[in-house]
Amino acid sequence: MTNKILRCLALAALACTMTVAYAQGDYDKYEQDNETYGTTPFINLSDMPKLYDCIPAHPAFESPEFSYDMLRYLWGKQQRMDEERIKVAIADAEWDNLEKVYANWKDAFGLEITKEGTPNIYALLNKSLRTTDPTRRDVKAKYFRIRPFRYFGETTASGEDEELYNEGSYPSGHTLRGWTITLLLIQIAPDRAAEIYKRGMDFGSSRVIVGAHWQTDVDNSRMAAGLLFSILQTNDDFQAMMKLARQEYAEKKTSAVNAPASPNLGHTAKIYRIDGTPATESTSGIVIADGKKTVRK
Repeated sequence: MTNKILRCLALAALACTMTVAYAQGDYDKYEQDNETYGTTPFINLSDMPKLYDCIPAHPAFESPEFSYDMLRYLWGKQQRMDEERIKVAIADAEWDNLEKVYANWKDAFGLEITKEGTPNIYALLNKSLRTTDPTRRDVKAKYFRIRPFRYFGETTASGEDEELYNEGSYPSGHTLRGWTITLLLIQIAPDRAAEIYKRGMDFGSSRVIVGAHWQTDVDNSRMAAGLLFSILQTNDDFQAMMKLARQEYAEKKTSAVNAPASPNLGHTAKIYRIDGTPATESTSGIVIADGKKTVRK
């Protein structure tokens, strides 16, 4: 009991320190944010909704509602046994390198998002996240919810322990960002909505799987991202950049459809006719087998 009381006192003291450090009004002055995203926001943080006024408090520990978070934490640990799923969850933990973050949506979006290859889409995402990501800070400081890996005295599966140790769990910054990306990409590419939506849901689940967040951190972050996404829609500069991003997507998609078929892509066969269509061992004439031209009789 004594250790539990001491732990609570220590967390309360640290929460107070964090609240002072992240006092509202300081965020718009953060040059580091501009450097991280390579741009300024569409809307200054002081003009954005305050999330602590918009989303509910997290479930209290030892409340009936908290049992849901507990069960989901155990579910997340079970998912770590799937080697492919844990690889995805670890990749989803990326924060600083935005191109690596966007790469997590490559398959769902149908295009690789890079500064050079898709400059308009890349610029829109960066500027949007520069606007929405910082909104997490004051509500994290307000609640300073202990993270699940700390609550259980364990470690994250993503190796984030040290960087997350002194930051509150609620809401999930990764999920806030990930769901914002998801909504933006659906607006850009509505024809890929189902794939993008699923990727966004899995991205949030990754935070539970690695033990960095409780399920309610994730759930309420998606709700917050929806609110912030709606606010972005009211900005004229955002709408102008969105138009360019949609045009760029349409052009890239058309180019991909009209590109000549490659014998090394899109086929499961290892043998191809000279025109690039799949062949078999019994095919006669000139074929490409394992990347080499050969003549079969």
